Amino acid sequence: MWIPIPFYERAPHYWLLIGLLLIIVGVYLGLEVQRWYLYFGVGIGIACCLWSLRIFTRRTPGRPALDYDEYLDQTCELNHKPKQS
Repeated sequence: MWIPIPFYERAPHYWLLIGLLLIIVGVYLGLEVQRWYLYFGVGIGIACCLWSLRIFTRRTPGRPALDYDEYLDQTCELNHKPKQS
């Protein structure tokens, strides 16, 4: 499956945002409605935040940033030219 490069590179930010929103909603509902919303929202929110840190740390060290043309050369089959002999 091909994912556009801007979405792929910003995935850790999306996970962090989702995690923070889950924590906020979990705390709000946990204090207003029932306690299990607090435990569930905060637990899953922390898991999302940790997942975003894991993705971020695995992608950044030792890998130089690719420009768009290099990215297409490595990933898109349409850009591979047949070898001429």
